[in-house]
Amino acid sequence: MTGALCRLFCCLLLAGAAVFPAAAGAAGYPFSVVVEAAAGGHRLLGINRGPAPVSVRLLLADVDNVRADALLPVYAVLPPHSQALLLQVGPAVAGRPHRFSSQALHTVGSYRAQPDQHFAYRLPFAPGHRAIVSQSHDGPRLTHDTPDSEYAIDFAMPAGTPVVAARDGVVIETEFANRAGGRDRRLLAKANVVRILHADGTIASYGHLAHAGIAPVAVGETLKSGTVIGGVGATGYSDGPHLHFVVQKVVGEGTGFTTVSLPVRFLIGNPPRAGSVAYRQLLHAGELGTGSAGRAAEGDARAASGRPEDRHRYR
Repeated sequence: MTGALCRLFCCLLLAGAAVFPAAAGAAGYPFSVVVEAAAGGHRLLGINRGPAPVSVRLLLADVDNVRADALLPVYAVLPPHSQALLLQVGPAVAGRPHRFSSQALHTVGSYRAQPDQHFAYRLPFAPGHRAIVSQSHDGPRLTHDTPDSEYAIDFAMPAGTPVVAARDGVVIETEFANRAGGRDRRLLAKANVVRILHADGTIASYGHLAHAGIAPVAVGETLKSGTVIGGVGATGYSDGPHLHFVVQKVVGEGTGFTTVSLPVRFLIGNPPRAGSVAYRQLLHAGELGTGSAGRAAEGDARAASGRPEDRHRYR
């Protein structure tokens, strides 16, 4: 998911008490930055009303007679359902008006996440079903040609095959309203999807899901691995029924954030062993207990949340 850029234009007098909210992010994620009058100046608050952490980069521009209490830009991570002071500003010369504009760029996910590289996921389709790896990092990549999809895996399966959560987590996005699919680039943004946040801060996306009148899972719901989250479909830019599965994390950059995909290991075979899947490999999903997976990141048994992380300069 790309970041959202919000620009706040503020012509502020010390006597002013206005609040200037920033627009919500991409896909309507409930995050905003507000400017409030405070003693001797103004403060900029980040407010995260959603179920996922948010990375934010804040800077000032068009500055006149402004003193800030932190080096700019300010980088921060706001945990789910939290708010934090990002920056406090006041007049550099007391008694004179001060003016500034602010830019807040944010993206869903924590750039401070530390993925557990040893974690082994269960196969993301229901026991008793099988799939062929139709696209993966080690084979021809027809569409997985950007950093956010480099390690994505396509599992070719019949339409309607139950898709299950491959790891415990919290649902942070769902879309089941789309019906159309095909090799038409105008459909790139029309795939049904479920995104799940894991305890180590990584996020799994399950794409091209079938249309559903009633979503089988809800945003904010905590799931165990093995929970059915939808059915295989061909919605969006697709040449047939398959599941697009990718695990991603947010990375901080000097000018903001980007999202990258990560290599994934699965529990495969009988008895199951952790390993990577290969292009054209035929996979069978066996019985695993609910919540079964490889060595989890510390805290996987807890809800995927965290302590407030206030102002933090990226490095």
